[in-house]
Amino acid sequence: MKTHPASLIFFVCATSLAQTTERVRPFQLSITPSFGSNGLQPGSYTNHISFNLTSGYSAKNLLFEYATISNLNTNGTRGFQIAGLANITGGNALAGLTKKEVAQKMKSGFNAHLAGAQISGLTNIVVDEIYGFQLTGGFNLGKNAMFGTQIAGISNVVYKFSFGVQLAGLWNASVASMDGVQIAALANTTLGGLFGWQVGAYNHAGSTEGKNSFENNNPWGVQIGLFNFTERMTGFQLGLINRAKRSQGTQIGLINIYKKGTQTNTRDGTAIGLLNIGDFAYFSVYSNELFALNYEFATGNRKNARIKLDSKNVYWVNSITYSSTPYHLGQWGLGYGIKKMFFSRSELPGMMEFRFLSYGLDFQHVSFSNSLEKSLSLLTRAKLEIGTRLAPKLYGVYLFGAITYNCFWTDTQNRLVPALLKISSKTEEYRLEFWPGFAFGVMLH
Repeated sequence: MKTHPASLIFFVCATSLAQTTERVRPFQLSITPSFGSNGLQPGSYTNHISFNLTSGYSAKNLLFEYATISNLNTNGTRGFQIAGLANITGGNALAGLTKKEVAQKMKSGFNAHLAGAQISGLTNIVVDEIYGFQLTGGFNLGKNAMFGTQIAGISNVVYKFSFGVQLAGLWNASVASMDGVQIAALANTTLGGLFGWQVGAYNHAGSTEGKNSFENNNPWGVQIGLFNFTERMTGFQLGLINRAKRSQGTQIGLINIYKKGTQTNTRDGTAIGLLNIGDFAYFSVYSNELFALNYEFATGNRKNARIKLDSKNVYWVNSITYSSTPYHLGQWGLGYGIKKMFFSRSELPGMMEFRFLSYGLDFQHVSFSNSLEKSLSLLTRAKLEIGTRLAPKLYGVYLFGAITYNCFWTDTQNRLVPALLKISSKTEEYRLEFWPGFAFGVMLH
């Protein structure tokens, strides 16, 4: 077991005090290590209650320990421990021993763990398991597993797995896995599985579980942040930029980057955002009852590529639309849409994805002059589309038509609804207009 460098700062003379015979005392008072009620050999004592005017040094503490500077327990800590700067459990436990003695001690089941609570101004360090609570203004460190809660002004680090909560001002790390919650202003990371939540500016996980997992018995993994990254993701990501090397979960963000999953008979996830990079894209041009030309660019992902028995290919698609050349001079629109598309499956040559059906919602901000309209001017459109290729060999080119139902919501006097199609109009503080519509055009897929 490697001695943490921080222990050398506070306990320069500790190695000379290590003892092999451990005795139990109900109470201990010291001014400095080796100058107190336990005499020159404090490292051979286990204390129930300990008060240290500067730094404390003992084999174990079982109930309560206080020091104005630091506490070091070589063999373990139980109960409540408070220090002005540092609490260390397990430091110098192997000091002065030969390699053979170290091997024998580890083989005997030696474990210097924390079972209780540590509070310090700068750092809490435990070389084995943490069962309980750590609170510090600086760093909490566990070199084994953690079962409990860590709260730090700067950082929490667990070398193995964690079951509980890590809350830090800058970053959290649970190297082997995280089963619980990590919250940090800057970063959260685990190289293994995330079975819980990560909330921070940057979140990283080796894997997350979710509804599309091959075995869906584990808690979901959820990442919420500015940038989220997962090696294998079947959980949930919410952020400005989401990335997954293997995505079978749900991504909601400005930009989603992903690759398809590989597990047979499992579904891929859903990407919802302005730009989705990794699988599916198309471009279409169409006309409707409002605009002569609508240009739509869409990205998304196919959900059931590895489900061989499904009769249709299913896609989730996100689109960006620009509309211009209106029937009313100066009228134009910019918007976002989301839809679900179903393409036909067939083993016949040229007939795969020969036809499609889709439904979804479009949201467009409409301006009535060459500049961007600053007032409320929102067009919402529910849309049902049907499309087909004209010939089996005309790959990627589809003609389509659509029926729509539209709602225009504004706080201005501008009118958008065509006079012949208007069903209702309500004038109060806001104007609402409803009407049925249509579209027809060409899609390149």
